Amino acid sequence: MTLFPLNTIARLLRSPWLIMLGMASGVCLGIYAPDFSRQIEPLGEIYLTLLTMCVIPIMMSAVISSFGRLLSSRQAAGYLRAIALVFCVGILLATAVGLTIGILGQPGTGISQETKAILGSVLLEAERQAGDAHATVSTETNWISFAKMMIPANIFGALSEGKNLQILFFSLVFGLAVGTVSSEHREQFLNLTEVVFKAFERLIGLAMYVLPFALVGMIAGQIAGTGSAILFAMGRYIIVMHLAILSLLIAAGSITAWAGKKSFISVFRELYEPLFVAFGTRSGYAAIPSMLSALRNNFCLPLDSINLVIPLSIVICRYSLLLVFTIGSIFIAELYDITLETHHYIIIFGGAVLGMLAGAGAPGIVSLAMISIVLVPLQLPAGAAIILLLTANFIIDPALTVLNVFMSCMTAVVIDRYRQPHESAVSTPELRAP
Repeated sequence: MTLFPLNTIARLLRSPWLIMLGMASGVCLGIYAPDFSRQIEPLGEIYLTLLTMCVIPIMMSAVISSFGRLLSSRQAAGYLRAIALVFCVGILLATAVGLTIGILGQPGTGISQETKAILGSVLLEAERQAGDAHATVSTETNWISFAKMMIPANIFGALSEGKNLQILFFSLVFGLAVGTVSSEHREQFLNLTEVVFKAFERLIGLAMYVLPFALVGMIAGQIAGTGSAILFAMGRYIIVMHLAILSLLIAAGSITAWAGKKSFISVFRELYEPLFVAFGTRSGYAAIPSMLSALRNNFCLPLDSINLVIPLSIVICRYSLLLVFTIGSIFIAELYDITLETHHYIIIFGGAVLGMLAGAGAPGIVSLAMISIVLVPLQLPAGAAIILLLTANFIIDPALTVLNVFMSCMTAVVIDRYRQPHESAVSTPELRAP
């Protein structure tokens, strides 16, 4: 009799309806009680810090254990080729959708003189400060610099500073090394990493019961701190961005439904928790534990697969950047009344992919600065563009994070569909979901 109410309360706390109620409450408080919203915002920040504390141990233990076991199988090369192929197709799909919606939506046209005056004041201030920043970005986007940025000189320094690309690289290299040692010692260590993974996963599972209340503080504080004038000025750009996100979500949902042998609606229903976490926290890293849990429990994907694919996808494949770089470049060009031709669109397409790879694992402002790879060949001011796009980023970022998380889940489902006919030298029975 005692356990029944506790189980009912537990299900209620993780209900999507309660999570949506928490998000709606945050929006209402942010609009109608901004002072109170700023007071409760630290509660949401504390919750996000707790999630972030667990993410790096989960990411490292997941990648090391899954990659170490993968390399001991006979199908490692084929599986890695499948990961690379699916990642490339996802990147090309996102870039093509972003470019197409940007061309059709024309985010920088039809802007009134009053609106241009608002944007012009931002641009003038940005161009005064853009010289040094622009030089730094343009000299740090070659592949040698990217390789140096990827390899940590001190892994403990990378851990303390949260450099996720370096942490991922170290985990892959360490997993590779573990996969080459003698079988007995390898299994002992891999079992230990799985214990670490499960312990932090349990902590995340307990934290999910507080998610509806934490979302109130996070969203209320974000809404209260939003400036409305510049957002209305960039309204067309924001609308076009959300149309592109919606289009890509529909395409990714259809692919996931096919690969996972589920209905289109059930795909979103069974991934609701990581999507809500992504929307509320605006952090794909914070959603990793929920993604692993949802894919394991609802899609029955093997842990050794998703533990490798999900961290790789979240760190490397920033699909949201592809939309920002393509649509953002078109927006800036149209804002300066520059007519884009076919060769310009080719530059935008290729530059968006290169910029996304160069910004892999970097913080938001650093990765967004990689748009200079696209804008400099078009002779557009990168510094001013970065300031404008960052200004509108708040209203777009939750949906962009949802897109990153959902497409990462899509890649995991598609890769598992690919490997099913070749199963299962990579998998081990105890790692598959019941």
